[in-house]
Amino acid sequence: MSVEATEAQAIDMTREAHVAAVNSGDVDAWAAAFANDGVQMPPNAPANVGRDNIQAWSGEFLGAFRAELSLAPDEVQIAGADWAFERGTYEITLTPKAGGESIQDAGKYITVYQRRPDGSWAMARDIWNSSNPLPGMPE
Repeated sequence: MSVEATEAQAIDMTREAHVAAVNSGDVDAWAAAFANDGVQMPPNAPANVGRDNIQAWSGEFLGAFRAELSLAPDEVQIAGADWAFERGTYEITLTPKAGGESIQDAGKYITVYQRRPDGSWAMARDIWNSSNPLPGMPE
């Protein structure tokens, strides 16, 4: 197996841990997927800078919703020894814990990964946004 294939598998593990954490409602595991100085850029909200802020926002989010997330990477590019990026699409169902209609969303994302000192990969930057049209806009 090539070095690039091995690194891609390691990135897959980080992505899979991230998705599993969101789907299980595990705020600590979701935040642990990020670098200490990571930046999370959710839609319709300010950026969360640093793991503590990511954990706080993620806790509020997972406190309000049960999530069913799936990611489909379109490309993963290794950029040197310590950086990689991924581009893909997502689908998510958010069920309000307080009751009410579930929210369905589909969109696209970019995640930038940074190698940790132990050789594993952490999410350094993560941004996602909906592909659903805004009300009043053509589909």
